[in-house]
Amino acid sequence: MMAFSPPGLRRRLTTLAALTLALVTAVTATTAAAKPGTPPPERQDVIMIGDRLVNVAYHLGVVPRAMSIRGDAWSFGRTLAKTSTMILGCPQYIVARDPEIVPRTLRETGIRRVLIEHTPGFDRLKPVRDPMKAVSMLRESGVLDDLDVSVEVVAFGDGLDAAIRRVGALLDRTEQAEALISRRAAALEAALARLPTAEPGTTVVILNGVHQDANGKGFVRVEVPGGYSDAFLLEPMGLTNAGGAFVEAGATVRHGFATVGSLAPLTAIRPDVLVLTGDADAVQRKLLAARRQDPALAEIPAIASGHVFALPAYVDSSVIEYPTVLRRWASTLGPALHPAHRAK
Repeated sequence: MMAFSPPGLRRRLTTLAALTLALVTAVTATTAAAKPGTPPPERQDVIMIGDRLVNVAYHLGVVPRAMSIRGDAWSFGRTLAKTSTMILGCPQYIVARDPEIVPRTLRETGIRRVLIEHTPGFDRLKPVRDPMKAVSMLRESGVLDDLDVSVEVVAFGDGLDAAIRRVGALLDRTEQAEALISRRAAALEAALARLPTAEPGTTVVILNGVHQDANGKGFVRVEVPGGYSDAFLLEPMGLTNAGGAFVEAGATVRHGFATVGSLAPLTAIRPDVLVLTGDADAVQRKLLAARRQDPALAEIPAIASGHVFALPAYVDSSVIEYPTVLRRWASTLGPALHPAHRAK
């Protein structure tokens, strides 16, 4: 006997399949393409330690010869590592796992300058990572005296504009620094002016997809409350991260994410919006598998309303691009937050 499902349910199942297919081509890059005729960044003989520092330098037209960044979290940092700059590991790796890698690089390359980012709470997901730990490591290594290496600190805790000016002065890019400050301020003002305001209680679940090139498999993580997305993207629009329900259902949290074997809790959470970050295909596969196991998944408000969106993640590394990311989220989610467009 052929199984029967109500027409409304069939339509919603079809909608879920269509949404996941449409998301295949979603673009999540946030670094704008260079304008024609723009010269490539100058590669200076300096080691930079810290994502925000490297991001600001890049937008001032400079890349370091070597760097220590959160390569596991910052996708553009990984791009730099493949194209222009030697990556030495994350700020924790260079002091705890291989404290000789920076001194060795200084000895072997002839670099005699190190710039270090100082940001209180540098990494809210892995608090043990702190670029300032490199200061004592360099002192203890002896390279500061033996090789006459200079160490200069850029304090991001005093405000981004001050940090940009400091980087500009250190890299001989003072005029470019002032122009960058003006451009970013204008972009942030424009983004904030267009922020939608969600109704109280509007919920979002952020599903982060990870693809493993080695075996072609993927898995899904749920971003739990209290991370970067909450502080920089959801809270400015009055949205609530409902991903904590996965933890209540038994998922284990590691560095701000809960790796999940099942998306079944979504039927109980009933989020108004689903946001896909990272590898959208990994999430799509998981959603389709979950729908086959439980057709009721098609009834949750996010899927019933078609409010499933692939958007760029933000981990506060690309501080110059933040206004662009915020505007992207706001313009995408804005229509979905209108009461007339929400299903219950």
